[in-house]
Amino acid sequence: MSLLSRLIRLIEESNLLTFFCFFMENRLNRLNRKLVLFFFFFCLFTQGITAQEVRLDSLSQQAYSSILALRLPEAEQFLQIERKRIPQNVYVDYLENYLQFIQSFISEDKHVFEEANAGFNKRYQRVSTLADNSPFKQFLLANMNLQWAFARLKFGQYVSAAYEINKAYRQLSANAEKFPNFVPDNISLGILHILIGLVPDQYAWLMRIISMQGSVEQGKAEIYSVLQTSLNHAKYAYLQHEAVFYLGFVELNLSPDQSKLKQLMTYLNKLDKGNLLLSYLKIDILMRHGKNDAALQALNDIPNSKAYYPFYYLDYLKGECLLRKLDPRAELHYAYFLHHFKGNNYVKDAWRKRAWTALLQSDTAKYYLFMDSLTSQGALEVDADKEAQEEAIQSKLPNTSLLRARLYFDGGYYAAAKIVLDSMNMAQLTLEGKVERMYRYARIAHKLHHWEQAKVLYVNTLKSGKSLTRYFAANAALKLGQIYEVQDSLEQAGKYYSLCLDLNFTEYRNSIRGKAKEALSRIQKKQ
Repeated sequence: MSLLSRLIRLIEESNLLTFFCFFMENRLNRLNRKLVLFFFFFCLFTQGITAQEVRLDSLSQQAYSSILALRLPEAEQFLQIERKRIPQNVYVDYLENYLQFIQSFISEDKHVFEEANAGFNKRYQRVSTLADNSPFKQFLLANMNLQWAFARLKFGQYVSAAYEINKAYRQLSANAEKFPNFVPDNISLGILHILIGLVPDQYAWLMRIISMQGSVEQGKAEIYSVLQTSLNHAKYAYLQHEAVFYLGFVELNLSPDQSKLKQLMTYLNKLDKGNLLLSYLKIDILMRHGKNDAALQALNDIPNSKAYYPFYYLDYLKGECLLRKLDPRAELHYAYFLHHFKGNNYVKDAWRKRAWTALLQSDTAKYYLFMDSLTSQGALEVDADKEAQEEAIQSKLPNTSLLRARLYFDGGYYAAAKIVLDSMNMAQLTLEGKVERMYRYARIAHKLHHWEQAKVLYVNTLKSGKSLTRYFAANAALKLGQIYEVQDSLEQAGKYYSLCLDLNFTEYRNSIRGKAKEALSRIQKKQ
């Protein structure tokens, strides 16, 4: 489970987006054009609200804080007490919905989802009794629709989810028009507009038909406006956690210039240390920026307490951190994740990473045993699982030197990765191996800000690897575009982003192409 990061990655990586667009295209008339293309997203739209129609006293505030921190057993106790004290407080229904959504999303347990889904209509109906002149009515109802739509998507209820997302978009848009100064709307609409901006070009016509409009830059601007408001006005200080949380994942996944992410990290370091969601965001940022030791320390610092709802994806991440140090203890954490997690995402990859751990210990028999296990388990929604499945089908041992270099690089151990690459015997490498070696050199130069060297290496990767179905050439083109964009050479940036879209490759296709598409849209607005 990776929240907004997972949401963005799922949109970029998943074949479900293409499937659903196709589904919508072929059923638009039968469904009276009322259903909408779905977006994968995770909404934590719950704020400290003070209004006559919504009673937010100290217990409700404590429940909200506990939910956001994933201290769900504690939150349930607060809500039970509040329900008895003030039965008419429909904010409790909203928080109960939010809590049960979190449980369904994190666990991916079908039984948890079905139990929570059974009470959705009752909670929704109670919230709908708020007065029409309250800006919170449509806001809360829309967010309930958004939250539950994503829960439904995880369990294959696509049509219901599409309807709920369409309804939520209408509710939020109408609410923003009726109450233009209602600050919380900008978080909800910001997320929607970002996700609409990620819809592939071939389905833009569908967005026009159902009148859903938005872009990544528009959505970011809306959420940044909330962050600024929360910093300048004490009345809206409660929104800061949410704004930082969303913007952190958006900047991490969609922006070539990471300077804003550094500023967000400054905010993040000042926020609640007992908030598990914010801790996760910090760990993800550290891991994605090659600060593996710091990420591992942050994972070790997370309290292992029954006060928190089980978040087994963190065990998967701990396995990742250890594997990037080539530490064989990684296998234990992947095994723990697989034993306890009830969902399907990252299951195949966890089996593959167990296999890699065995291979790095020269245990090829165990490598094949683990790889055989993955073919019948998990799903094929995210690229890591797709890549794992393909590796298992090919039944070919990876080059251990390239594997070590890849893992060292992912952990930010660039000097160690370069030593491994330097020691390789070129005569023993296939064309694919040579392209990957060149690509790894390019990535190291890029991370070390050796821009000109990185450009040369990326260009060489592009030339030698463009005929392969692997992702090296395509990602080299994407990275070239990002370097030129940061250097304000927008024409060159556009050239390489476009080239990325023209290449024929299968690995990480949706993710890489999605980023290139969004980048082209972004730089066109700059020119």
